[in-house]
Order: sequence, then structure tokens, then C-alpha cells
Amino acid sequence: MPNSSRPTVVIFSQGDEVITGATVDTNAAFLADHCRTLGFDIVRHITVADELVDMVSVMQEIDALADICLCTGGLGPTQDDLTTEAFSKAFNVPLELDNKALIMMQDYFGKLAVDMPAVNRKQAFLPNGATRIDNHWGTAAGFISKGKQCRFYFMPGVPYEMKNMMRAVVLDDLRLKFNVDKTQLVTLRTMGMGESAIQQEIDLLSIPKDVRISFRAGLPENELKLVFPSTYAKKTMQACVDQVQNVLKGSVFAVDGLGDSIENLADCVHQLMQQKNETLSVVETLSQGDVSRQCNAHWLKKSLVFPRVSDIMPPSDLTETSINEDVACQLAKKQHTNNDSSLTLVQLYDQIGDDKVVYIAVVGNQLCKSISKTLMGRLHRQQIVASATALNLLRKYLLEH
Repeated sequence: MPNSSRPTVVIFSQGDEVITGATVDTNAAFLADHCRTLGFDIVRHITVADELVDMVSVMQEIDALADICLCTGGLGPTQDDLTTEAFSKAFNVPLELDNKALIMMQDYFGKLAVDMPAVNRKQAFLPNGATRIDNHWGTAAGFISKGKQCRFYFMPGVPYEMKNMMRAVVLDDLRLKFNVDKTQLVTLRTMGMGESAIQQEIDLLSIPKDVRISFRAGLPENELKLVFPSTYAKKTMQACVDQVQNVLKGSVFAVDGLGDSIENLADCVHQLMQQKNETLSVVETLSQGDVSRQCNAHWLKKSLVFPRVSDIMPPSDLTETSINEDVACQLAKKQHTNNDSSLTLVQLYDQIGDDKVVYIAVVGNQLCKSISKTLMGRLHRQQIVASATALNLLRKYLLEH
């Protein structure tokens, strides 16, 4: 249930391509995440096609429903870009030429060494009294304007342009106009434990009732989010996070929100490789180059990709010895003697019916750490999990050696 003491938000997406599914609405997820961080309550996600009457009606409904509307799309130069006109009609506000917006567009086309098409002039007309949001990344200026009670923020549908406008202007304006008791978010990023297993473990803990818990399940990582009231001291938050980490049996590879920032598992490995001044050679099969793709060129020295295990190991070895962790370790050690990197990672796999078992080994200074994992589902899913398992094993090796 929304908290009446917090500003309410509607995220409004426009366009035929969005409502039909031809374009995935990643903008809404980005905006929702920032609203949550600001401490706002999101009450609706609304998507409307390029129909002027519908857009006018929806804007009027939003005005009666929410304090804030974050709107993306419909600011382009073509006939189906109707957002500005819809706002004008919804609240009876005339449109006026904004000369600064026009000059910025002309300069943008000038940098491309082409003349600005006459249809782009339409994008420089903004509602009377609106605050322009300069677009340094494209042509369409955004704008901020108020309906009868709701404050509307209009941004382009192009994600790159929208995100830059949000960071450059909108976030600061939201903080200035809407003062809330901001919460503190700590995110524990995990590998190897499912949602239900994590929930079962934290159910055993005495987490304070004013700490909100939520999950974000994905492949291959799962996130556990702890939302603390603003009154919590960092020391108290750290104690709670430590308690959770202890019961999650080493599955947490990163904690965001207590000073450190790690984007994903590959970023975690990158930071550890830099800290320890290590270099890496990779031999992979099932993941078909995906492990190497996620490695940084500063420390990845060598990458070999083989479609089949038989391309690495002689057929005689495969008939005499089944593939297992020991075989992966032996091959990793053999490869390591031919590499000039400080670490070598080898990934093998075996087909068992429709499933596969992946065997991964990491070697450095003849010390070997290995793991095996059964992979189910379609091939793409198997490859994603195989890559993540390899990177996670490398992470654990770096922490232990």
C-alpha cells in the first residue's frame, strides 16, 4: 500500500511500438528504480498508443491520481509524436516556440554536417510556462510542467537521451520539489542460491520489522534488497547485513549500499583481479567465448574457444577417462605451463541426456580449485549459467589465494 506521507508517482510510457511489444520498455524499469531510491511510492505504470484523445484523457487521469508523472516518448518530429500537443489540450496550455530549443537542434544537426529538416521545428514548441530540459544528446528537448496538481516531467523515449536528462536535471528537481524521509537501500548480490532458499534462511533471523525485504530474481544472479529507514546508523545496518551474509553460506559475492559499488559478477572479478594484480588465460567450451567476453582486456592475456571437448583432448583420453573435475584440473595445469598469465581457467562439459554437466578448474602456482554443476534447460540458459559458474569460481579463488 502507498505511504500517504510520500509523493506518489505514475510512470507513463507512450508509443505504438511500446504497447505492441515491438520495443521493450526499459525506460519504465530505470525510472521506477530511481523513484524507489528517492523514497517515492509508484502507484501506476501506464502505457498508451499514439492516439491523441487517449493521451489527453490519460494525462488528466494521472493529474488527479499522482503528485509526479515521469513520461517518456512522443517528443519526436513525426506525426505520431503527440505528447506535447496532448499536454497542451489536456490542461488548455498554449504552445510557444522556444528559441533556445530551436538553436540547440540546429547546432546538433550542424555538428552532423546536415541541414535540419523543417519537420524538426515542431520539437521546439513547448507549453507556455514550462521549464525546458536541454537535450545535449539528441534533438528533442524535454520539459517540466504542472497540470492542475501533478508535476509532469517529459523526456524522450530514446533510453540514452532519457537517462542523461534524468541524471542531469530531473533527479535534482525531484529532490528540490519533493522532500521525503529517504530510505537507505542495501543490495546483496548472490550466486548459487535460489529465492526460496534465501527466504528460508532469512526467515530464521530476527530482522527488525521496519526493515523492508524484497527480491530481484534473475539469471544467473539473485538480489536480496534490504531497505532501512533513514534513521538507521551505518553501524546498525552493517550488523544486520553481516547477520544475513552469515546464513547465506558464501553465496553473497557483493554488497551495494554500504560504501562499495559492484555492478555485477564480472565487475566483482575485475576489481579483484586488479587488486591482486593477476592475469588470466581462459579455455572454454560450452560458454563459447562468453567468459572471455566478460573479462577485461587489461588482465585477460589469452582466450581459446573450442566447440567440443574432443577439440582440446585427444580421443584416446576421452575414451579411457570420463570427464570430471580431476580431468579439468589436469588440463588446466597442462595449459598453465604454456601460458604467461598468473592464472588459467579451463571449462569442460559432458552431455548427459538433454542436460549437461560443466567442469571448471582454476589454476595458479599449481594450486587448483574446481567445481562441477549440472545445467538444465535450453542451450542459451546453460551457457549463461556455465559462464557465471566459471566467473564465480575465479572470484572464490582470488579471495582464498
